Amino acid sequence: MGDPKNNSDKHERQSYREITRRLFLQKLFSGAKLVAIAPWIPCYAAALGTDYSRLVELIKLKDRNKPLYVFNDYQETLDIDSHRANLEYLNSQPDLIRKIQVDLGGGEIRWRLTAFTQRLLFVPEKREEYATLFEAYCNDAIDYLLSKTKLNNPYRKMQTLLQSRPEISSTGITAFLVHNLVKEYVARYAFFNIKRKKITTELTGKIFTGVLGSYKTAIHLRDDGTFEFKRDRYTIWQNSASNPYTALTVPVEETLHIAVRPHSERVIKRDLESNGAKTIGKAEKKISKEWMAVEEALVGGVVHTLLPHFLEKYIYNLPPSAIARDLRSKGKFRKYRHLHKGLELVRTMGHRSAMAMYIDDPTEFKKLLM
Repeated sequence: MGDPKNNSDKHERQSYREITRRLFLQKLFSGAKLVAIAPWIPCYAAALGTDYSRLVELIKLKDRNKPLYVFNDYQETLDIDSHRANLEYLNSQPDLIRKIQVDLGGGEIRWRLTAFTQRLLFVPEKREEYATLFEAYCNDAIDYLLSKTKLNNPYRKMQTLLQSRPEISSTGITAFLVHNLVKEYVARYAFFNIKRKKITTELTGKIFTGVLGSYKTAIHLRDDGTFEFKRDRYTIWQNSASNPYTALTVPVEETLHIAVRPHSERVIKRDLESNGAKTIGKAEKKISKEWMAVEEALVGGVVHTLLPHFLEKYIYNLPPSAIARDLRSKGKFRKYRHLHKGLELVRTMGHRSAMAMYIDDPTEFKKLLM
């Protein structure tokens, strides 16, 4: 005879799945389009107790790598990963290098990168059930975060992206939901010999970014020597990941980055000016990257402190080991070098106190972190 508690849990899970299925069928037969959710509407999922365990199963499915849609136009900006991939390719093609050497008349040859452009492509999420559940989850997870942190909602709309070159609003922030993200690049290299005879070759390629969420700030040097920060008016969230927990952290993590980024920019600007920076070179980028690592420590600490409680309520098939795997995976990247300390600090201080300290003066949080 089975355990009554286990039978009850099984029945409850089945009822949750039935609720999820009914909601999906209602959307399917009503002809609802997954395009945009206008300013914040309380989600049906939290109110009805949706079981997001089905979303975990969908995230575990094999990634799709097509069709590919264009997100934005080519921009002149160097991508280090793509450039390294090109160098690896050239080093693996001795016949190509020898041919270039012969065409240049023999002797020692040198090279330089003369142009690099790239753009973002994306794989849309066209499976209605997957798109519906992921969008509902994002809304619920963000509502939960805002209720716990008392932050303002920064989003103008949330959109499951199904068309190329989406319109980017100049007001508010749009959250674009996709299945996968790809960088497409065109790199031009010049090979020349001691007599300055030159041959130019072009390499193109596509790389799946592996970046599940992104929200970027660009630093510009004004003509008067002061620094200006320009933030994206959008954030992109990918629903596919080798670890489902990592995908589930994305909407919460990126919302926190959006909330605290102005305060990070404030201290970056202060440090650049106090160092007498007149360009945006290696030293200046190092200052920016260090503060981004501190921001990641705060954000990661808040995410890993709050989100597991939400997931325990709405997901039954996510093992605790998934969280440990996520932390180990992030630990391999330099930008997360302070993450473990950040998690300890946020848990000790409490998430509201940690965020209040960072918003008031990120330097105080950094001192404790170090």
